[in-house]
Amino acid sequence: MALPLIEQGHDVHLIAQVTPSYYEYYKSMSFAAGVGQYIEAFKQHADTADIFHVHNEPSWYVSAIKETVDKPVILDIHDSYAARTTIEEEAELRHQGKDVTRIFVEERTNFQLADGLVFPGEVFADLVKKEFGLEQPSLTLPSYCPKRLYAYSGEGWLGGLVYEGRIDMPEKIASRDYLHGFRYCDYLELAQKAHEIGLGFHIYTSNKSESFIEAYDEISYLHEPRPIESLINGIGRHDWGLVGNIFPTPEWDVAFPNKMFEYIAANVPICVMNAGACAEFVEKHGIGIVVNSLKELMDRWDESVEIRKNMIKKRQTWCMDRHIDKLVDLYEEVIDG
Repeated sequence: MALPLIEQGHDVHLIAQVTPSYYEYYKSMSFAAGVGQYIEAFKQHADTADIFHVHNEPSWYVSAIKETVDKPVILDIHDSYAARTTIEEEAELRHQGKDVTRIFVEERTNFQLADGLVFPGEVFADLVKKEFGLEQPSLTLPSYCPKRLYAYSGEGWLGGLVYEGRIDMPEKIASRDYLHGFRYCDYLELAQKAHEIGLGFHIYTSNKSESFIEAYDEISYLHEPRPIESLINGIGRHDWGLVGNIFPTPEWDVAFPNKMFEYIAANVPICVMNAGACAEFVEKHGIGIVVNSLKELMDRWDESVEIRKNMIKKRQTWCMDRHIDKLVDLYEEVIDG
């Protein structure tokens, strides 16, 4: 969002605890190592900022801004525990004696405190707004890539199925009851089955733990993490981009993730498994396929050629530059009150 806003002439300042890609394009950058430094940074922008835009997780920044400055706050809700576990699952797990939680105070309070909301997908937005009773101005704006990140040149072709994003080890998920909802990030079963049928499974993730490497190294292809500007060229080396998982989960059924639009920016056809909202999107636009198994993907492998021909004609439809005015309109609506 920031790059197209900046290119339109808006002054965008950054407050963060890490240095992101393209940080040099912001009007200024404030590094904050903890709550106290964040609050001081908010104060520094109190007189000049028209609006603060927060991206979760976490969501507590909204409270910290609200108690510090008198300016409207937009909360971009990318994630919520309410989407990771169903009400029925929570009840059953609690019946089994597990301390599983769907609704956290940090989310509930800050979702309700924000003056405006942005969601990455309609299905996810509907779930969250209903769960928390949210009625403030809102916008669904998927995590489109800015046009400048769209890939044209490429690297050496590798083929196979690529997945980029979070991966958690099953023992980590099992170690804490509240992590139950993160089972959608467990790709070990998929990697094992891909290995068994001779399907090359390529992974780009920030997880570099010893247990992760030991579990995945011999059954998949592990690639070094890349900054976003080179990640898109990296994933462009593959035949299919994975959205979803081999087994169904509540999170994947409503998610509309950034990785889907990074595959589009890389011109990589999308393979959807057990991800309802994404399945409807790729089938509607003819930019991917929906499969029930890795075997079905292999049987339909060559469809990637025709899908890529269609994707290259349509992919500019989903660059952030074409949609950023919707966010500006939301800013103006919230500022005007």
